[in-house]
Amino acid sequence: MEFTLPESLKILQAHEPAIGSALLNTSDVVSCKNLHKLWALLSMTYVDNVDLVVTWNESVDVTGSPTAAITETCPIWYNIDTASADLLTRVTTDAYTFTMDAGAGKNQLWIMEWDPAKFSAGKDCFQIRMSGAGASIVDILYLGLPRYASDVVPTAITD
Repeated sequence: MEFTLPESLKILQAHEPAIGSALLNTSDVVSCKNLHKLWALLSMTYVDNVDLVVTWNESVDVTGSPTAAITETCPIWYNIDTASADLLTRVTTDAYTFTMDAGAGKNQLWIMEWDPAKFSAGKDCFQIRMSGAGASIVDILYLGLPRYASDVVPTAITD
């Protein structure tokens, strides 16, 4: 079988490029009920020396209400200098948060992998959140691996 990204994964722009302080809790909430895995890709363009702390929340529907912090851990990878290297490093210990260290003074790429089987009972929706008032530019993409093979990957923006 030939792999084609748009036919194999659900690709969603969770938040358009914006300054870190504008993102905070405004990224899209996505339904994972038809997904086997979900990856959140965060790209940071360095502007200032203010760290951004990234967390993720769960909810019962895509309105994001009620919402709760996810405390189940998951794998995270990073590259804190995308201009000089294309390698990703896996964080040694799975976690439920990470910090985009603006002190590195470089453009960065971060990827976290979420397993929808880890949601709390009754919840199947996911949202990236951040704290910090930095001016660095961040954008967020979600890549979802469908639970079932199909010619059309089911929507993830509605329940």
